[in-house]
Amino acid sequence: MINVQNLVLVHQKGRAYWYQLLPTFKKWLFRFSFLFLLFLLVSNQEISFHIHIGSHNSSHTPSLPTSSAIQASILPTPTKWWKKVQANKNNIKQKLNLANAATATGAALTPAQQKLAANYSNLGFVLNPTYAQKKSIDPKIVAYKVQKCQDYIQLYVATAQEEANLFGIPASITLAQALLESNVGDSQLAINENNHFGIKCKSKCQGCRCANYTDDSKYDMFRIFDSPWYSFREHSNLLAGARYKHLLELPKNDYKNWAHGLQAAGYATDQQYGKKLIQIIEALHLYQYDRAQ
Repeated sequence: MINVQNLVLVHQKGRAYWYQLLPTFKKWLFRFSFLFLLFLLVSNQEISFHIHIGSHNSSHTPSLPTSSAIQASILPTPTKWWKKVQANKNNIKQKLNLANAATATGAALTPAQQKLAANYSNLGFVLNPTYAQKKSIDPKIVAYKVQKCQDYIQLYVATAQEEANLFGIPASITLAQALLESNVGDSQLAINENNHFGIKCKSKCQGCRCANYTDDSKYDMFRIFDSPWYSFREHSNLLAGARYKHLLELPKNDYKNWAHGLQAAGYATDQQYGKKLIQIIEALHLYQYDRAQ
């Protein structure tokens, strides 16, 4: 039979020896840790460790680290791959051309010029060619506004010509209306709703999605389109409808009578609407796209 008193004595002696050895053990542990870290620094190696929290996985199949694993590194990581790429390239952006001509022209303006340019309509200098000279407006601002028009035309000219071939509407008229109605794509209706022609909703908004914008009334509802292309196609459908279909009898290069006809049929309440369309077509040479069909 085990003597309890002897066990107590053995336990007490063991604790006494442990407390005697503990200072020596701590000293050697500290030395070993210091030498280990020194070795890592000299060898320029990286160390990382994982602390896993949770139950042990009894399966023999290795599992991927989960969010319960904490990773730490005591040394700087090697140079990132993208920094190496940058180091090997004179200019990493040299093959990226994300700007069109208008943004490039606008970037050449000083902050003061950009602020001043924002005060003028994109079509202002097209509709009133002598205004810039009379008001001594910086030619760079005028060039920026005109270039915005040219960029817009190049973006949508193919679509306008496609609609001309399908519906018989002059491409020049389609482009001029889009430029005027959307303020060269910068109107809120064009930006937010992809509506480049000021097309209003059908009766009670049946079969379409609409948004409220103030025009003739603060309650006016305008169509929402999934992309500008749908806006161009709906414009063609509109002009091919009962209200404007008589204009389809005109030649596709007769932009003047088309412009006056749209105003007479009530496309817009602006009494100068037809005249403005003609000015835009002639100033920006949009009639050339009617001949190219």
